[in-house]
Amino acid sequence: MTLKGCICLDIDGTITADLFHIPEEVIKCFEMLHQKGWQFLFSTGRPFAFASQIFHGFRFPFFLSLQNGADLLQMPEKKLLAKEHLDPSFILKLDELYKDMEEDFLVYAGFEKGDFCYYRPHRYSSKMLEHLEVVKSVVKEPWQGVEEFSFGEEDSFPLIKSFGSKDQMEQLSQKLLSFEEVSSTYIGDPLSHGKTYINLITSKNATKGAVIRKMRTFFPEGTRFIAAGDDRNDILMLEEADFAIVMKTAPESMFPLGDLIAEPASDLGIIAALLKATGETV
Repeated sequence: MTLKGCICLDIDGTITADLFHIPEEVIKCFEMLHQKGWQFLFSTGRPFAFASQIFHGFRFPFFLSLQNGADLLQMPEKKLLAKEHLDPSFILKLDELYKDMEEDFLVYAGFEKGDFCYYRPHRYSSKMLEHLEVVKSVVKEPWQGVEEFSFGEEDSFPLIKSFGSKDQMEQLSQKLLSFEEVSSTYIGDPLSHGKTYINLITSKNATKGAVIRKMRTFFPEGTRFIAAGDDRNDILMLEEADFAIVMKTAPESMFPLGDLIAEPASDLGIIAALLKATGETV
C-alpha cells in the first residue's frame, strides 16, 4: 500500500460530540481512508484510560497522542514511542500561583504509572467538588485524594489540569507564559457546559504541534499531514499541518487557521471535510 499521508485528529468536538462513542459512519470513513493509504494520529487531552475506551470499534492500526502530546503510543500494541513530561519542581511553582485562588489543580501520573490522578479535596470549593464528582463518574482513571502533593525527584508527570472560573483561568494562562519549561492552554471544561474552565499544563515540548513534528520523523520526507481540531489546544497542531480543518464550533479566532471550515461533529462534518482534504471518494 502506498503511503498518501497522515491525518491528525482531535477527538472531542472534532470527530465526535459523544464522550464515549465515535459514530459508525465516521469510523467507516476512517477505515476507507486507511485502506487507501492514509495513516491516522488521534491527538487528545485525555489520559489513556479515558481515551482508549472510545476506540473499541476500530479495526485498523493508528497512533494515539495523549494529554496534549505528553505520551505518544502505537495502537493497538500500546507501545510507547515518545514522552515529554513535567518535572515535579513545577508543582511548587504552581502552588505559589494558586495561593490566592479558590480552587486547585490535578496532577496526572501518566500511562506508564497506571493513569493515577492525584488531587487535594480540601483545596476545592464545595461547588467545584460537585463538578469533580461528575468528572470522576465519566473518566476511567483512578483518582487518589491526598492532603498535600509529595513526589520524588525521579517522578514526572504528563499533565497538570488546573480548574477555575473563566477569568481565573485566563489570568493563570497569562502568568504561565513566564515559565519557559511549560506549555499551557486554557479551554472550557467539556463536562461543565461552559460553567468551568481549565488550563492544560504540559512540558514545553508536549504540544499537539510537537507531536506532528515527531510524527514527521516516522514517515518519508514530504509526507502530507492533514489536521482537524476545534479548540485552543489544537492551534499548534493546525499550524504545523500542511492542510488544516477547523470545526465550525471552534472559537471564531481560530477560523483564519483553517484551509477548510467543517460542519460540527454532531453533524458528522469531519467526513465531508476529510474527503475534500484528501481528494478521496467513498
